[in-house]
Amino acid sequence: MKPLLSVVMAGVCAMALHTTAVQADEVKVAVAANFKGTMERIGKEFTAKTGHTLAISSAATGVLYTQISHGAPFDIFLSADVATPEKLEKAGKGSDRFTYAIGQLGLWQKGGPAPDEATLRNWKGNLALANARTAPYGAAAMATLASLKIDPKQYRLLTGANIGQTWQFVDTGNAELGFVAWANLVDAGKTGEAWAVPDTLYPAIEQQGLVLKKGAAVEALVAWLKGPAQAQIKAAGYALPQ
Repeated sequence: MKPLLSVVMAGVCAMALHTTAVQADEVKVAVAANFKGTMERIGKEFTAKTGHTLAISSAATGVLYTQISHGAPFDIFLSADVATPEKLEKAGKGSDRFTYAIGQLGLWQKGGPAPDEATLRNWKGNLALANARTAPYGAAAMATLASLKIDPKQYRLLTGANIGQTWQFVDTGNAELGFVAWANLVDAGKTGEAWAVPDTLYPAIEQQGLVLKKGAAVEALVAWLKGPAQAQIKAAGYALPQ
C-alpha cells in the first residue's frame, strides 16, 4: 500500500494540472500588419509562461477597425495608431486603452546603398507606401513628404493595402524604393539598406491596444505587453512608451 501522504500529493498534483488546463484560454488578437511578426514572437513566450494561446489576425489598422465595428469576435485590438482604438472606445466597442509601442518609419532601397533625404528628393521612379487612409505608416509617409515639401506626383506611387504589402512591393522589385516599418527592417536584417526617417518629419506613430472582451487571459496578455514584452518590443525596432 502506498503511504497516505504520497496518495494525497498525487491527487493534489492531478488537480493542479486539471485547474491549469481549465484556466488556459485562447485570446483572439487583431493586430496591425506592422506588428504581426513581433506579436507572433511575443505570443510564443507568453504561451510558454502562461499556458494561454493566441489566435492572431493581421491587416491594416483601418481594415481591422471595419471588422471590429461589424462585430468581428476579437478579444483585443493592437492598433498602429491612437485615433482608431479611441473611436472604437467611444462607440462602446472596448475599453482600457494603452500604448504598447511607438512605431518608426524607414525608407528602404533593397540591395542598397542606403537611401537618404537626397535620394527621396531626387527620386523619379516607383515609390511604395501604405494606404494613408487605412494604414498609419502610410499616413506617416505622406506626412514626411509634406514636411519635406516634396510633391508625391513626382513618383509613380505603388500603394499597399497595409505595410506588409508595401514591404512586398520593394522585396519583389516592383518598387525600387519604399516607406516601410523600421521594425520590419530590423526583423529582416535590412537596416543597412535603409534610412531611419527622422521622427520630426511625421506625427508620432503611437500604437495603442484596446480590450474588446474582458477575461483573465486578456488581462494576462495586457500585463505581458506592458511588462515582460517591452524588452522584446524595443529589440524589434520600436521605441517604448514613456
